[in-house]
Amino acid sequence: MNPGLILAIFGWIFILGGAVSYVYFLRQVIKKQETIELKELIKNGIIILGSSIGVVLGLTFLAAGYLNDNATIEYLAENSIVFEPISGVMTYIGIIVFGLFLMSLLTSIMYVLYINKGLLDKYRKYVKWTMWGLIPLTILFFLLFEEGIAPYLQYPLANQILISSNGIELVHSNGRASGADEGWSFSIAFYAIFILFGACLVLYICDYQIWKKYGDHGLITSCFFIAFPAGIIGARAWYVIGDWYRFADDPIRALYIWDGGLAIMGGAIFGIIAGVSFMIVEKFINERYKKLDYFLIADFIVPTILVAQAIGRTGNFFNNEVHGNAVDIAAWEWLPTFIKTNMQFSSTARSLVGTGQIYVPLFLVEAIVNLSGYFIIEYGIRHMFGLNKLLKHDYHANGSLAGWYIAWYGATRAILEPMRYSSYNMGDDGNWSIVSAYYMIGIGLFVVLVFIVLKVLKEKGILKLQWDTYNAKIAELENKKEEEETPTND
Repeated sequence: MNPGLILAIFGWIFILGGAVSYVYFLRQVIKKQETIELKELIKNGIIILGSSIGVVLGLTFLAAGYLNDNATIEYLAENSIVFEPISGVMTYIGIIVFGLFLMSLLTSIMYVLYINKGLLDKYRKYVKWTMWGLIPLTILFFLLFEEGIAPYLQYPLANQILISSNGIELVHSNGRASGADEGWSFSIAFYAIFILFGACLVLYICDYQIWKKYGDHGLITSCFFIAFPAGIIGARAWYVIGDWYRFADDPIRALYIWDGGLAIMGGAIFGIIAGVSFMIVEKFINERYKKLDYFLIADFIVPTILVAQAIGRTGNFFNNEVHGNAVDIAAWEWLPTFIKTNMQFSSTARSLVGTGQIYVPLFLVEAIVNLSGYFIIEYGIRHMFGLNKLLKHDYHANGSLAGWYIAWYGATRAILEPMRYSSYNMGDDGNWSIVSAYYMIGIGLFVVLVFIVLKVLKEKGILKLQWDTYNAKIAELENKKEEEETPTND
């Protein structure tokens, strides 16, 4: 009997049970949207704490399951790795506190995003302070857990979950699981999980922004189910076009998306085009969409794609791909142990890098740059870094943030592409992505300029767009309808 498997089963039971009860209760709170007093906040917190403890117990069982799994014990014995008691303390304390902080952080985020109107003003600021304070604490205890368990992980880290006639196995980027060639099987790639998670996170962020502005949830959900698949198709098409020399002899391989090969630039472009097209159609056929300022909606949605791209890059880490050249590890000693160790492997070399070296973790560099870009565009450029409030005039032009996104991401690619390990450069000369990046910079700045010029011309009364006239007529009709429905006292 494998004790690791038994502990893992208990772990998933606790996680699923706690997660389901947590989501169910939180949905009930969100639906009420009533003013929440301190007493009710405490009551809600106690109930949520109970669900959170279930999730935390599950995570603890999973960690114990891995360390006590027969395969792990055999791996440690083969490599003469002795489990240190201090590592156990770091692992279990880290994961328990990390789990509690993570669930508390998720709860505070949901309160801020969706129950904001129901919180009394005197409590709202404390919830926000709690949310921001929990972020570094959650990261800190995750790192404590990671440093405890990192020496006992198998590297390169697994990048797939294989479900086959032999059961469930983890597949590492440098090999295949035993069940891959026997009977039926299918795999779930971590890369796909990260892309899907990033896309869903963007959907929630944008839905919140639109709800905050228009008081209506779900306005872009249908758009998401159009734009996301289009983005996947675009990412594959961009990769195939850029590396066509790989497919010229056998074009049908371009359809084998499960073999890997997605270019994020193509995904962003195709996704934006599909999403915008869908929303324009909805503007004229669906009453719910007639109240929306689409330039403002573009400002909500497009820059947020940087968040999804940052998360998606984590998939490259698990695949040991799209990294930089080998460098001395001394410059990267500050990295967590599991990142430093995993970056010694490459999907191209299939072996360890030289002693005392790692491949430059471009996935992390790009993730940080993308997240920085989102916050700079969303909270800096949107408010012109405080000038709007200081000078009491809105210098931001709605729609221009989409252009800033294109320019920012183009600049990111132009800088990082030359730093890539040569095997990951696209095009037969390796310059496809670099050339595309410079085009993106130009297109993005052009889009920004167009929206700024339109804003200036409208403010001076030189230009009046048909779109604005249409929106004005819609607003006038809605006001008239409200006046007719308002009862009068005779």
